[in-house]
Amino acid sequence: MIRDLVRTACVIATMAVASSLVIETRLHLVSIDLAQRQAVMPMAGLPTAYPQPAPASPPGRLRAFGRAVLDLADAGLGVVR
Repeated sequence: MIRDLVRTACVIATMAVASSLVIETRLHLVSIDLAQRQAVMPMAGLPTAYPQPAPASPPGRLRAFGRAVLDLADAGLGVVR
């Protein structure tokens, strides 16, 4: 049983590391793509004036709980990195 727990912990740690590597790689690729697009069309990166949307109602309990869980997972990945 302890072997199964250790194996599960290793699998979870490996999946966390792999997902963080994928996210970092995508982040770098997006930044390279954005830099290339701005080099080709320099005016494309300038902000444009859009009307401000009406203030949204406060998030519901489920949305706030989901946001808190995602923040906790992000903090956990930050510790692992």
